[in-house]
Amino acid sequence: MSFRSDYNCLMFAPFRGLLFDPARVADRGAATSPPYDVIDDTEHTALAAASPFNVVRLLLSESGDERYQHAAALLAEWQHSGILALDDRPRFYLYRMTYRRPGRPDRRAVGVLGALRLVPFGDRLLPHEETMQKHRADRMAVLRATRANLDPIIALSSAPDLAGMLEPEDTPRLEFDDGSVHHCLFDVDRPEHIAAISAAISAHPVALADGHHRYTTARQYRSETAGAAGPGPWDSILAFLAPATGSGLRIGPYHRGFDRFPVDPVLWSDAFENTETVAAPPETPGDLVLVAGPGHGVPPMRLHPLEAAAGTLPEPWRVAGAAVARELLYPRAGVSEDTARYFPDAADALAWLAEHPGGAVLLTSALPDRAIAAAAAAGLRFPQKTTFFNPKPRAGLVLRPFVA
Repeated sequence: MSFRSDYNCLMFAPFRGLLFDPARVADRGAATSPPYDVIDDTEHTALAAASPFNVVRLLLSESGDERYQHAAALLAEWQHSGILALDDRPRFYLYRMTYRRPGRPDRRAVGVLGALRLVPFGDRLLPHEETMQKHRADRMAVLRATRANLDPIIALSSAPDLAGMLEPEDTPRLEFDDGSVHHCLFDVDRPEHIAAISAAISAHPVALADGHHRYTTARQYRSETAGAAGPGPWDSILAFLAPATGSGLRIGPYHRGFDRFPVDPVLWSDAFENTETVAAPPETPGDLVLVAGPGHGVPPMRLHPLEAAAGTLPEPWRVAGAAVARELLYPRAGVSEDTARYFPDAADALAWLAEHPGGAVLLTSALPDRAIAAAAAAGLRFPQKTTFFNPKPRAGLVLRPFVA
């Protein structure tokens, strides 16, 4: 099917996926990885050791000036040798993740993998976070070299009937357990089912939940490519699209760490009420817990924004610790996001702090669902790394190469 077809005009379209051939890759789960931006050096090593075909070899190729070309050559080799096989026709891929919660029933997150059209941020596509230039540059280099979407972004659809369409048509095409999440992938290839999903999503706004760097980079790539090549598969990006209500995804916070931080409540006493507390994320959205490194010799402090200071912020920002910190705390403490380190797990942040006695960690609470929708509707963006959606769709389940 040519990209000069009806599919090219859809907001959310099926595509021909590139998948690991089970005859060549027996453990396809071991060939997958988390998204590139949550893989540290230790996990990178473990993933590469898990399988000679782990997709981390493409996402985060070997270091050095030639790493992006290495990723492109490896992707081409895997296709040529049949390690990766291209589906014969476009389809959607229903993706279900069942994850464990200690002491509570298992929970299921469900969505559909498809090609989301790259449109400007506006009425049809709503962002909620800012991006960082260094990540965009890296993802652009990977995209130029491989000419493929290697891992999906996460988007949320407000279509009220979408959840009812996300039932599998057959047995799983692929399933595996990564230790905490059971992953199942199903084909959606009946024309009427494809049309219903696409129509429902195209008729309602889509909110970008996770993957702002990749989306922005893809739009830049499309701009530089379309001039020479015209319309094509670069007009869309691989996306895991889930219902805005009932997706089953959890929204967690990112915590901030600073190598150096002036722990002096007097500096911000005009904006925050300071109370001694425990080293744990705050329960009230918008509050911060400042945990100073052992070199400071002070207990953890809960920073509650004073009404006069909080009133200067737009409503959605008042319940977002990252926005409260950036707008009210950073200017008074003389720090910025430029020097922050990011941790989705508070325990990891505190472990890091133990090795940085002169630093500090800011622990935040999860952002309420309503704040994301309210910010998007108001045209507001939260600071980078405000939300951490979980579980993360695995990279390598389905790749989207730029082919017709």
